[in-house]
Amino acid sequence: MRFIKTKEEGLGENYLELHYNEVDNETREYIFRIEGSLATIEGTCDDMRVTVPVTDVLYFESVDRRTFAYTEDRTVEFREPLKDLLDRFGDTGFIRISKSAIVNVYKVDHLQGDLNMRVLIFLKNGEKLVMNRGYRKEFFAQLEKIRGKNKA
Repeated sequence: MRFIKTKEEGLGENYLELHYNEVDNETREYIFRIEGSLATIEGTCDDMRVTVPVTDVLYFESVDRRTFAYTEDRTVEFREPLKDLLDRFGDTGFIRISKSAIVNVYKVDHLQGDLNMRVLIFLKNGEKLVMNRGYRKEFFAQLEKIRGKNKA
């Protein structure tokens, strides 16, 4: 499969276009990933109903049986438990880092080792999260899986 990028001056909205003769496994995988990354979720922020693109979410966190999504500029509350969010968006780069948090690996700036086999996760916006050691093996396995898909 070829990938062609073209810059168009004055374009009102970016768009992707896929041309194919038949939908083979490779094409199906690309379609699945693109559709997943264009997904949105609905929640509340400041007592207003809002829709957030999943690609804007830095991480999800569960606090006192309430689930929150953190973006660059706001915190949105959702009714969906972390497990369900991970089931829906695990293939789009979200990985569990603790019992109460899921991080978007595409928003990670860098990782740093910490005491007791924990890992500090520095996000692109400067925030810092802590990965519990019990999730370390699974995190790095998922990260390798995502890297492998991105090389395809």
